[in-house]
Amino acid sequence: MYLSDYVNKPILVSKEQRGVCLGVGFSLKSQALKCLLCAPAPQQAPTFAVSISAVKCVTEHVALHRLRTVLPTGFARLTLGMPIYAHDGGYLGKIIDAEFANNALLRLFTDKNECFPATAIFACNDALILRKNLPYPLGQRVPAPVLCQINDKTDGLVTRPLLRTAIAKGALIKLTLSLPPFRIVEPLKRPPNI
Repeated sequence: MYLSDYVNKPILVSKEQRGVCLGVGFSLKSQALKCLLCAPAPQQAPTFAVSISAVKCVTEHVALHRLRTVLPTGFARLTLGMPIYAHDGGYLGKIIDAEFANNALLRLFTDKNECFPATAIFACNDALILRKNLPYPLGQRVPAPVLCQINDKTDGLVTRPLLRTAIAKGALIKLTLSLPPFRIVEPLKRPPNI
């Protein structure tokens, strides 16, 4: 799913148009979608928000199970055309689209043919500011099987404490090889002697 699949589409409840979707609200911490930002008409500023759990389907319109407006707290607004800046203030372009999977923001696409992961977003208000690039592999998601072997109680991201735990348990190489661009390849088993 993409941001362009939602934006400028009419919001329908029981086949009656109640407004237009102008953008989305998402969590800066988890990148989870929280709500759709809507207005009664396309050229107005968002005046109400609808929970993402109320969305029934998205086609040429956004159909809702129910219209119960929400005002979630602690969310960032994302709309098409927002400017993106680097941590040092350099202009990186405007958002032309954003990709979502399982109701979570994955990456942003700019008009300068660049793509940024959602985990790189540091702040978001009337513009997006990206965080300073972390040294590899900090900030990447850890595959669940490897995380279970390390027995770490983190949120699934590679952090300095997680690396220290992996070193203490002798699992640093296994952890590193489980992250992109690497992959663990099982060794070939020798056939039994006949």
